[in-house]
Amino acid sequence: MAATRPRANRRQESAEQTRQLILNAAQDLFLSQGYATTTINDIAARARVAVATVYTSVGGKQDLLRVLIAAGVKDPETAHTVAVTAAATDPREVLRLLGAGTRHGHDHHNERIRLVRAAAAMTSSAAAVARDAAAAYRQALRVGAVRLDELSALRPGLTVEQATQVLWFYFGLHSWPQLVDEGGWSYDEAERWLVDRATEALLLPS
Repeated sequence: MAATRPRANRRQESAEQTRQLILNAAQDLFLSQGYATTTINDIAARARVAVATVYTSVGGKQDLLRVLIAAGVKDPETAHTVAVTAAATDPREVLRLLGAGTRHGHDHHNERIRLVRAAAAMTSSAAAVARDAAAAYRQALRVGAVRLDELSALRPGLTVEQATQVLWFYFGLHSWPQLVDEGGWSYDEAERWLVDRATEALLLPS
């Protein structure tokens, strides 16, 4: 039994490497030539594997897109940000945590974020995957809005849902790319500006 374990581990490692090659190829092609026009044959050729290997390792195109997007949404750092935000006792710290957390997501998963944004205008199945990812992102931001409401820190008249929309405006899918990718700002500059603007929009003056 002991002699077979290393071979099993090597097979698992090889299978995971192959899966990652396939995912990388799919991501590159979805972004460069579009989801609708990319075929499984294209992905297999880019990854240098058999077409059947793509299906057995990950699945069809929608499966590939879902796995790629989920990798960004399910980053452990996201879960950590949500947890510490829900427990924060300082309203300004809530916004600083959301700024830092969403910065991490956009900085470390830039290609995946681009894919979510692009998928919204792709086929109906791709758009559905993008909507699920955006909904999960928005739900994470809503935790911050709920916490600000619990701390009685929101400006008069602002509901949790309105505060969530404000957080989405400043920390959602489009704000970071507009400032960093299109505007040429550094992530440090963008984070400071977004946190400051969200603070002004949501919190009572100190």
